Amino acid sequence: MASIQEALAMLLGADSEAKNITEEAKRKAEEIEEEAKRKAASEREARLKAAREQAKAIVDSARASAQTEAQQIEALGRQELERMEKRFNENAPAIIKGLVAELVNAYLQKARGQ
Repeated sequence: MASIQEALAMLLGADSEAKNITEEAKRKAEEIEEEAKRKAASEREARLKAAREQAKAIVDSARASAQTEAQQIEALGRQELERMEKRFNENAPAIIKGLVAELVNAYLQKARGQ
């Protein structure tokens, strides 16, 4: 009987030890899982931060390009306006003289026709 009791005591001790080992293994697995989740979240956050920085750089570059292009368009518009003013100032007196001459001739013809 003693050997059966000893065997039973050993089995109960082994069962208790197996439960302890199982609980410890579960706890370790949960710790590993939590650490993996933290690392994944950290990595995901790092990738999002890098993507935001890249997007900001692209937007800043596009904004700078658009500003440069707008300045170039403004300069070209100003040059064209100056050319138009110059042509107007060069040609306006002759055109006005021509119109005045036509009006004078028209009035003279009307006056002679009366």
